[in-house]
Amino acid sequence: MKVYKCVFSGDELCSDSYPHLVPFDDDAFKDVAFEVKGTRVTKAAEDFGIADNSEEGEGGVEDAAETVIDIINAFHLSETSLTKKDFTTYIKGYLKRVVDYLQEHNPSRVEAFKTESAALVKKILGSFDDFQFFMSESNDFEASLVYAYYKDEETAPRFIYLKDGLKEEKY
Repeated sequence: MKVYKCVFSGDELCSDSYPHLVPFDDDAFKDVAFEVKGTRVTKAAEDFGIADNSEEGEGGVEDAAETVIDIINAFHLSETSLTKKDFTTYIKGYLKRVVDYLQEHNPSRVEAFKTESAALVKKILGSFDDFQFFMSESNDFEASLVYAYYKDEETAPRFIYLKDGLKEEKY
């Protein structure tokens, strides 16, 4: 299995157990990002045996289930609120960090990344109100954010990841 981690925080953000799709079904973004379809799953409550006394008969704790989005739950993502101005400030700094990272680790990718990421940011800003933003487990605001949106009538979001801000690790 491959796990994708943020190059800045080291936090796990996704794995290859989720099929990678072309963002927005638009080939213009296939080299700069990938999209993963989230799924609503029911997560059973953990049973620690609290208040379970066989002498009380049926007086045990009832099972409580929670519906979660699989990717948010699996990678401990937390939603953060951003205004358009906040996002613009964040993304300028983040893209600069990725460019600096690429200049050191993959210089031949820098120019293509600048062009492709600018187009992706324009797409996100064009429908900004349709997006949710998620931070990784460390809550490092300078690290990779995950961008989520609902496609058509789907009941779970799709998540967008910038490829150049991730490193792949095999397990």
